[in-house]
Amino acid sequence: MTTTTNPTTDAARAELRAFGEHFDYDVSYLMHQLDDAPGAFAAFAAAQAMARRRDALPADLHAVACLAVMLHDDCGACAQLNLKMAVEQGVDRALLATVLERPDELDAPFADVYQHAREVVRGVDPDPHRAARLRKQLGPEAFGELAVTIVGARIYPALKRARGEATTCRRPTLDF
Repeated sequence: MTTTTNPTTDAARAELRAFGEHFDYDVSYLMHQLDDAPGAFAAFAAAQAMARRRDALPADLHAVACLAVMLHDDCGACAQLNLKMAVEQGVDRALLATVLERPDELDAPFADVYQHAREVVRGVDPDPHRAARLRKQLGPEAFGELAVTIVGARIYPALKRARGEATTCRRPTLDF
């Protein structure tokens, strides 16, 4: 049997390995998806831009939204990854610690973003007054990015769980 290589798949594999090494993150579920169904992986990869889309939404609010999603949907690994990415983007560790340990003590607008994201991922209609306040404070573009961030952040733990590969649970920490 002859093994052929696919430059696109090889490049994706190399990119995943580099990402995993950079953030000390287990990308095996992504590698398995790529190996099992390259076309489906390509569709997933195209959707990744949703979680990364951030022009008008400040990095700290983006991080709070992602963490709110991950703390609900994930078993720790993706939340840990999001903490590392937030720190790398300059988000204050004290803010991140508050999200992890005392989210009820978040100041506005962080509390609003956190609660809005949590309501969305719990499948309840977000408080309309909070949503209106966020839309007014952030502006329509940043509010739209917040919505896409919440939806996009869910694809990672959902893929891992859908593949049956969400098998370990660890509490995320800022000890890195």
